[in-house]
Amino acid sequence: MSARPELDGFRNFLRDPGPSASRSRRIAYSVIIGWPWFLLVAGLLILTALPVDLGVQATFGAVSLFVLAVLRRWRDNRFARTLSLVVMLMISLRYIFWRTFFTLDYPGLFDFIGTILLYGAEVYGFLLFLLGLVVNLSPVNRVSVPTDWDDANLPTVDVLIPSYNEDKELLSITLVAATQIRYPKGKLSVHLLDDGGTDEKRNDRDPAKAALALARHKELQDLCRRFGAHYITRPRNLHAKAGNLNEALPKIHGDLVLVLDADHVPTADILEKTVGYFQRDPKLFLVQTPHFFINADPIEKNLNTFADMPGENEMFYRVIQKGLDYWNASFFCGSAGILRRRCLDELGGFSHETITEDAETALLLHARGYNSAYVGHPMVAGLAPETFTGFVIQRMRWAQGMVQIFMLRNPFRTPGLNIWQRLNYLSNSLFWFFPYARVIYLLAPTAYLFFGLKIYHASAAQFLAYTLPHFIASMYATSVLFGKVRWPFISAIYEVMQSLFSLGAVTLAIRNPHAPSFKVTPKREQLDRDYISPLAGPFYLIFLILTAAMAAGFYRIYFGNPLDIPVDIVTMLWNLFNYLIILASLGALYERR
Repeated sequence: MSARPELDGFRNFLRDPGPSASRSRRIAYSVIIGWPWFLLVAGLLILTALPVDLGVQATFGAVSLFVLAVLRRWRDNRFARTLSLVVMLMISLRYIFWRTFFTLDYPGLFDFIGTILLYGAEVYGFLLFLLGLVVNLSPVNRVSVPTDWDDANLPTVDVLIPSYNEDKELLSITLVAATQIRYPKGKLSVHLLDDGGTDEKRNDRDPAKAALALARHKELQDLCRRFGAHYITRPRNLHAKAGNLNEALPKIHGDLVLVLDADHVPTADILEKTVGYFQRDPKLFLVQTPHFFINADPIEKNLNTFADMPGENEMFYRVIQKGLDYWNASFFCGSAGILRRRCLDELGGFSHETITEDAETALLLHARGYNSAYVGHPMVAGLAPETFTGFVIQRMRWAQGMVQIFMLRNPFRTPGLNIWQRLNYLSNSLFWFFPYARVIYLLAPTAYLFFGLKIYHASAAQFLAYTLPHFIASMYATSVLFGKVRWPFISAIYEVMQSLFSLGAVTLAIRNPHAPSFKVTPKREQLDRDYISPLAGPFYLIFLILTAAMAAGFYRIYFGNPLDIPVDIVTMLWNLFNYLIILASLGALYERR
């Protein structure tokens, strides 16, 4: 049940009745659901394709932006929010139509290549915008469902804490907190799943490695005995985290499974605020809660912005997951989630065809007709990566895993999902292709400033009439959809800093979806000195390229064709924006102790 029960009926009504429903019911569903959307889309497309002169388009853009500015005063009103999104969509549709049919001119081969790359990046961004509108149509703010303690069938719960190379001190904190979760005695069991002390590792050919694994094995066994937890290991390190969890499933017998990362310390009331959902809905397979980080990630730390700006994860956990929840598409995030054991058994455990076993498992269970819920109250405290290297390792794994899901578990090829769930999972997967678009946006101005390539054919007047309103509307859309949890410029910094490394990782996953391997995010890295990240090299190269491009731009203004000056200035402003992003990135690469 959601915090707004009046919406539950509407949300259920929007769900596809499924292939098993009668033909008449499916036809009725298609007609009732489809015609309002058809009329809306048809009307927007007609207005989009309406031919007007440049003056009318400029007036339309100015009036639309004025309407958005007025509606901003009522941004918390549902009607005003929806109207704002429709106006923004109209502005962007006009832009994409103009961009597609009036600007794709290419006098030479290299101009053609540059034009198609830039246009492709823009279409990709517009597609993400459309999917984002669907995902965030009506975020759900759930209130906790009380647990029925008098229920004779109160579920038993197993807490699973997978571990690979985390130290004893960190694991001690998590184990103590897990054993102190408030739940009836005899109904709760805590298990440490040690992948660092497996039989394979304890019998390694390298005597030093074998000795370390054996010492860890004994140390963590003692630790579990001390805190009343159960120690579980396995013969071999197969299928990474998913394999570790699956090895434990036959050895436990709880009705529910709470998964916690080794550095995720739970609150004592985490089960009190989540188990009630399972009691109420027998088809519920997941209750996911947010990941809350007590320390700054390396970019926040190095830029000294931790106390002033929203964390990068807040957009996902405070808005997007709530939007997914509206469509019954919120998914498991690997930790801080409670799952129904019976549902996992139907799949044969956690799925491991990709390295993001969490989202993959959720997709397959949604496809089987099961439900999920997202409770937006943080009930774990975890650790963000301390160094930029650790940050990149984590994000490359996420990017490769979501690309694998797109390639191997494509939401539009997976049977059982309704259309809204398909669109939501498609949005989550497609987002991680952003390195291509970001690198194109980063280097596109240099193609003109250095070589004079015509990759964006528009006059200054057309830029003001079409491009500028679209850009402003896009920035405003971010504000409407994500409020105070996302700053566009800061998000651009995060995406650019990830892109230069994720680009190769994403390409590898596209070329061979089975190639990526799971890499554990480093925990509790200690910095006792200030230093420049060893990953800074590509950013210095980009900095030099953009600096040279600025110099080339000034040369074009003073010594080039005077008729090109407006285009020169616009392109230099674009390059300046990228330049500022790279400068901020260089600051974030200076690792502070």
